Amino acid sequence: MTRRFLISAVVAMLGGWVFATPDPPGSFRFRLGPFLEWGSRDGAVSRVAVRPFFAWERSVLNHRDRDMEVVWPLTHFAWRSEGYHNRIVLAFWNRVDVTGQRSRDYSLAIPPIWAHGRDEGKNYWGLFPIWGRLPRFFLTEDFRWGLFPLWLSYRTGGSRSVRRDYIFWPLFSLKHDPSESRWALWPLYGTKQEPDFDSRFILWPFWNDQTFHAKNHRGTAWMLWPIMERINADTEQGYGLIPPLFRWSWTTDGAWLLRCPWPLFERYRDPRESTWKSWRFWGMTHRGSRDGWWCLYPIMLSQRQRTENVYNRVFRVWPFYVDEESHGYDIHGRSRLRTSHFRIWPFFAVDYDEQAGMRYRSLVLFPIRDVPAVERNWAPFWTFYSATQRPDSNEVLHELFWGLIWWRTHPEPYAERRALREETP
Repeated sequence: MTRRFLISAVVAMLGGWVFATPDPPGSFRFRLGPFLEWGSRDGAVSRVAVRPFFAWERSVLNHRDRDMEVVWPLTHFAWRSEGYHNRIVLAFWNRVDVTGQRSRDYSLAIPPIWAHGRDEGKNYWGLFPIWGRLPRFFLTEDFRWGLFPLWLSYRTGGSRSVRRDYIFWPLFSLKHDPSESRWALWPLYGTKQEPDFDSRFILWPFWNDQTFHAKNHRGTAWMLWPIMERINADTEQGYGLIPPLFRWSWTTDGAWLLRCPWPLFERYRDPRESTWKSWRFWGMTHRGSRDGWWCLYPIMLSQRQRTENVYNRVFRVWPFYVDEESHGYDIHGRSRLRTSHFRIWPFFAVDYDEQAGMRYRSLVLFPIRDVPAVERNWAPFWTFYSATQRPDSNEVLHELFWGLIWWRTHPEPYAERRALREETP
């Protein structure tokens, strides 16, 4: 190790930043500091980068999957098997099959103004707010508008496909569904009929009522906002004052809920779950195999889940401190570390995956981890030191100042060191 360290240091001093860092057999990397990188793996080019202007990368697992950025985040180009999509600022282009053998569908969108394309062989286009049709827009199957908000219509997919039409959105709406009917002149009056209940509102949100007529759930519920609410059913009873601030309800299967006042305090409990919470400020919960608590959610969070097959643990004070682990158990009950992530931001982070090995980095300025475009274009500028260890290997490759200085060490594999530390009293 000492000899390799001295040789690499001498070569670096004589040759500057131009070098090829030692990598696993069948791979090669050439770098000029963080600015230029050229890498190959399995005999094929896997990465070319001229940072921060250009980056191109090919997936090692699937050679058809490629990504390219030009001055990211302004652009992104991606190839996925036969598909292709790109983004230039806020213009999005997508081709389902560039070969044209399976499909000729495509889409071009410049949200929220313009969109056009072909879906299942049918052309569509939209110029907002004049007129348009978009297939599979958000959670809908078909989305249409004309002189919005004069007319708006959408249809959902799945087994319970429904269509809803709005005139002078959101004032008047009409819902078409074989199993239910609905119409509303919002906010004056509206009604909805479904197989399990009927509901209506009058001068929304001041009066709302429901009638339950399911086989195992019959009764009524009403709310006079902002004074009082009441539910009276054969499976649930409840009262509320100044809704939704104060509420007390309970069910015949042992669940009960208390809010006083919401969202500052809420207590819920049933045979499987027990939860205390104060909106996003603090809370603790137990549900089945999961336990956890949070404070200023999602900033500070702690969760644990243990089943017969896995044990997961998460603790974070985002973005400054993150500690996550996932363990698996074999048929004999022996634990093995599958994945882990530990970070003290912005100083260093260490990741382990039983399929990919261990990676240690310093610094880590970007607070969100594993964003591919950031890793290709910007992360090398602040990654002054890195260490990598392949799975089931006792050799760690250390790189300082983008490989200007490198050396190898031979400790125990990362997972074994982690397990040994956890078993030590």
